[in-house]
Amino acid sequence: MRRFFLPSLRSSARWPLAVALLAAAALALGDPHPAEANPNCPQGAILNVVAHQDDDLLFLSPDLIHDIQANRCVRTVFVTAGDAGRDATYWEGRENGAKAAYAQMAGVANSWTTADAGIAGRTIPVATLVGKPTVSLAFLRLPDGYPGGSGHPDTGWQSLQKLWLDDVAMDSLGTGTSTYTRTGLINTLAALMSAYQPTEVNTQDHAGSFGDGDHSDHHATAYFAQAAEQAYAGSPTFVGYHDYKIKNYPVNLGSADITAKQNAFFTYGWYDDGACTGLPCSGHDYPAFLQRQYQVLGPNLARTATATANNQDAGTGQLAAKAIDGVVSGWPDDSTREWATVSGGANSTLTLTWSSPRQIRRVVLYDRPNPYDQVTGAQVRLSDGTVSTVGALENGGGPIEIIYPATKTVTSIEFTVTAVSGSTANVGLAEIEVFNNTGP
Repeated sequence: MRRFFLPSLRSSARWPLAVALLAAAALALGDPHPAEANPNCPQGAILNVVAHQDDDLLFLSPDLIHDIQANRCVRTVFVTAGDAGRDATYWEGRENGAKAAYAQMAGVANSWTTADAGIAGRTIPVATLVGKPTVSLAFLRLPDGYPGGSGHPDTGWQSLQKLWLDDVAMDSLGTGTSTYTRTGLINTLAALMSAYQPTEVNTQDHAGSFGDGDHSDHHATAYFAQAAEQAYAGSPTFVGYHDYKIKNYPVNLGSADITAKQNAFFTYGWYDDGACTGLPCSGHDYPAFLQRQYQVLGPNLARTATATANNQDAGTGQLAAKAIDGVVSGWPDDSTREWATVSGGANSTLTLTWSSPRQIRRVVLYDRPNPYDQVTGAQVRLSDGTVSTVGALENGGGPIEIIYPATKTVTSIEFTVTAVSGSTANVGLAEIEVFNNTGP
C-alpha cells in the first residue's frame, strides 16, 4: 500500500437507521433463558459477532481467550453456517469444532446443553458450556457467501454481501429454516443484544470495503453487527478486528498469547478438514494470523457523507454515491459499484459533504480497476483549506493513502482530477474512504 505523508478518535457518531427493534421485554423465552446473559457477570458480558466458526479464534483472539479466562460472560454469535457450499456434515463439524475450542480455552470438559434463543420467527440454537455456563455460542446458520460475495449454487447464490447491498433475502440452513431480510437480520442481532445486555460488542472489520482482499462475509457481518449495535438501546463498547490483512502487519503478540491462540485453533482444526491441527500448517496463512491481533481503530467516515460530482454517468448507474458504497470494485468486475464520468478527464470532481464536522487523519483513494481509465494526478482539498497533491493512482484499483500529520476538522472533501492517462475515456473512482486514524 502506497502512502503520501504530508508535512505540516474513534468516532462515536451513530448512523440514523430506520430499524424497528424487537424489544427484549416482548421476547417469549422459555426456560432456561439462553438469550440472556448470566445474571452474575461482575466482570462484564461480552458479545462477539463473527461470520465463520474460526474467525473468532483467528482474529478476535487472544482478547477472546483473556475474556474467558477472566470469568467474563462470553457469547459468540456465528452469523453464517461456514458451509463453503458443502453439506451439513461439514458445517455441523465446524460448529462442533467451535465448541471444542471454547471448552479448551475455558479449561473444562467439552460438554454442552442446547436451547433455542427464543426470538419470535427465528430458529437460533444457543449452546451453553456445562463446566462454565458463562460461555455460550449462538448459530444463525446463514449460507457462506464465498470470498467475493457471489454465494454458492447449492445454496442459491445467497450471500451476506448481497443481503447488505441489495437486500436479497437469505434462508438459514438446517432444521427450522429462517428467512432474513436486511432489516430482519439487523433486528435479530439487536434483539440478541437487548436480551443479553452486553457491556462490549466485538466483531470483524467494519471499516474495510467489499473487494479489498478480505472475505465478503467478514465485512458484511461487521456491518450488520455495527448497524445492530447502533440500533440497540444499550451503550456497549464496540470493537472491530482486522481479518486477512493482519498477515502483512508486524507480529505483535507475545509467546504466551501465540501459544494459547494456537492451542485453541488447533483444537478446532480437528473438526475442519480445511484447517490444520499443528505447525507448520504449510500452504495456509493460519500461522501468520496466529501471531497477530489488530483492532480496527475507527469507522469509514465516507459512508456517512453525501457524495456529489460535476460529472457522472446516470445512464449506467455509475453515480457519485457509488464511490462511498463500501465496494472496492468496478468495471470489468462490476461497473455498478464505481463512480465514472461521461468522457470526463482533468477537472472532474467528486465532493463528500457532512452535515456536521468530522475529524479525519487519513483519506484512501481507489482508481477504477480497468486498465484504460487512470487518474495520473489529483488534488484533495479539505474544507479547512488543506490541499494535498497525489500522483498516479494504482491502475489496478489498489489503495493510495493520504495521511495528515495532525487531526483535521472538516465538513467536506473535494477530490479533483488534474491529469489522466492517454487511454482514459471516462475517469472516476472505484471508492474513496475517510478515517480518523492513521492505520493500520
